[in-house]
Amino acid sequence: MSYQSWVGTKIKTKTFLIRHTKIIFGIIPWVLLIICLSIGTFIALGYFSASKPVSYLPEIHSVDLKPNHKGLKSIALKCSGYTCLVQGDGRIMVKSVEGDTILSNLTYYADYEGIGEKWGLNNMTAKLMNDSIISIAGEGQSGVYVTLAMTVHKDKPKLDISINTLYMGTITVSRESVVASFGVSVSEVYLKNRQVDFGSFSPEYWLQKQGLRFGNGLRSAMIYHTPNVSSLQLDTRKNLLFVNLDYYLDHPFINIPYQKGGGGKWVDLSKAKYIAGDVRKNNFSIYFGGIPKITPRFMLVPNGYLAGYIFTEHADGGSIKTHRAAYFGSEDISDINNATGGFAGHKIPVTKSVFYADPDTAVYSSIRDDPDFPQFLDFLDQLNATGLYDICLHTPENLNSNHEVLEESIKFMKNRFDTKSWIDHGMYSGQINREAIVADGLNSNSAFYSADLWEKYGTCYFWSPAVEMIRNYSLKEKIKKLKLFDVSVNLWKRYLSPDELQKISFYTAFKEMITFYVYNGELNSLKTYKGNSYPTPLAWQHFTRTRDFYSWVTDYEKIYSNLSDRKVNIEKKLLDNLISDWGVFFNHGYFVRNTKDDVLSLQDGKIVINPYFDKILEMMAQMRDKGDLCITTIKDLLDYWILTDKISFDYMPDGTIFVNNANKQSVKGLSLVVMGKTVTVDGETPKLRQEGDNTIFWFDIPANQRVRIQVEQ
Repeated sequence: MSYQSWVGTKIKTKTFLIRHTKIIFGIIPWVLLIICLSIGTFIALGYFSASKPVSYLPEIHSVDLKPNHKGLKSIALKCSGYTCLVQGDGRIMVKSVEGDTILSNLTYYADYEGIGEKWGLNNMTAKLMNDSIISIAGEGQSGVYVTLAMTVHKDKPKLDISINTLYMGTITVSRESVVASFGVSVSEVYLKNRQVDFGSFSPEYWLQKQGLRFGNGLRSAMIYHTPNVSSLQLDTRKNLLFVNLDYYLDHPFINIPYQKGGGGKWVDLSKAKYIAGDVRKNNFSIYFGGIPKITPRFMLVPNGYLAGYIFTEHADGGSIKTHRAAYFGSEDISDINNATGGFAGHKIPVTKSVFYADPDTAVYSSIRDDPDFPQFLDFLDQLNATGLYDICLHTPENLNSNHEVLEESIKFMKNRFDTKSWIDHGMYSGQINREAIVADGLNSNSAFYSADLWEKYGTCYFWSPAVEMIRNYSLKEKIKKLKLFDVSVNLWKRYLSPDELQKISFYTAFKEMITFYVYNGELNSLKTYKGNSYPTPLAWQHFTRTRDFYSWVTDYEKIYSNLSDRKVNIEKKLLDNLISDWGVFFNHGYFVRNTKDDVLSLQDGKIVINPYFDKILEMMAQMRDKGDLCITTIKDLLDYWILTDKISFDYMPDGTIFVNNANKQSVKGLSLVVMGKTVTVDGETPKLRQEGDNTIFWFDIPANQRVRIQVEQ
């Protein structure tokens, strides 16, 4: 090729590249614009879709609540304040002393997996048992037999309702409820955070096991504190109360089956599974007519605090150095009395899980096999001696534990630390830690069966990863499949409720969603931002799946990274919101595994508590010392909640309220709240504090005793 030809070819090539480069660079902005517009469109469409009201109640038509029985013998029982009737058409009613309808009907509702829903009972019969009890029986779907007993009291305006459900075959329950239809409107709603709504109501509520009032004066009804049902839900538009006898969203549970090659598959077993011969017993009470105008409510935490916070530590990683740094302030400090910071330095309780054994690798701190065994056990003994720490197992070891190691470890923890709690570890893959409660721990046919040992040594409070797994919709898989609309809808739904999205502008909602996304949501396991209707159980029993054991919730792994003064201030705002919302937060954290999480840091070659994390602990300690934030442990909080289940109230026509303690031990710091200014307990003023229109008061109540409360507005 001649020089001239070569030059010509180069010029043509250069001209071609310049021309096409201009075209490419001219196209890129349009491509980026189209991508941005597409993303913006998906975000906007997701916003509008997520703004649509979501109901957690069955669809209800007027025909659903109509009785379908004829020819029953009418029965009536009169008592103080109301009359209870079973009509000839099957309608169950309560009328005031003046003959006005308060309760217009009670209807049984069931929704079974693979069968569907049904309103009412077949072949219903009613019988007057004596001058105080009416018994009603009927058949549900698939051989379910229901007996309902209504008991009136001559000396107080109280109706006790007990329900026995007998299963003739195997059935999986989505929901079973007694639905109460009221002839008067809602007047007060006692929220799951123990605050009160009145005057302006949300369309729907999930009330945990709290309660509400309908109407006023002689034509009124009140239900409060229902420990022997699954939950209460309220439809304010139709004045319907769902007393859930069993509702799958009240007791989330997953199982991770064995997977030889791993894979992380899991099964949602939240729905209860009953077999032939099983009987479930539920009961609750309703007060009618002339009852006190003020209802005392339990605070979520004892001793007059407004909110609760529980650090739960997963034991991954860690050495004696990192443990001392996180709890005492520095790896150099071996005596708790010399702590300069950290959890122990600020007297911050922790539910602290540990490994008992590590025979193969000795990578993690463990009680039995750690080369620093004497120092680690001494460290734990020092924590335990303070009475602030709930020391428990993170399963016995990092791998599968045989039955011998299981019993040795569970027995040791019981004898040494009076352990009641347990935090699963390593089970997600389906290969290791098969003794976990969500793996084979409840399987009596497995070599890794643990439940017999948990029962033998009193381990009863278990971390449930179910909420994190079920609620936290996996966005990565949807993004990979380019299902961007689904991603957008679920991002909005994850962090904001439809009700909130309707109340605020798109711009404000977008800022809120981004904030919650960055910080994993709020510091409140009641999920205030999800709205009043969103079911948020904190601790529960799931009798058909997890026996008599209790489970407790975490919502996400709390990560501390890139800490700074700005992030400390953000944490303060989140904690302030927790306190103002009267919430409870269960922190799922890793505090000793390394210095990369910003809980710990290196200073002159030594591991110390990160000064910003220590500021957060100091700030929380100040909130505690002020009396606002109860920082506690799983063991102490669940012990308290279980005791309050056996506290009951009697509301007398003269305005007196009796508080009864049916426990065989005293309840310390029982904390109640009323909308009133003056409170006495057995004629004396208890410890109390004012919060707006509310008076929070607390006192000790002895075993098997009752006290008299009087309140003036």
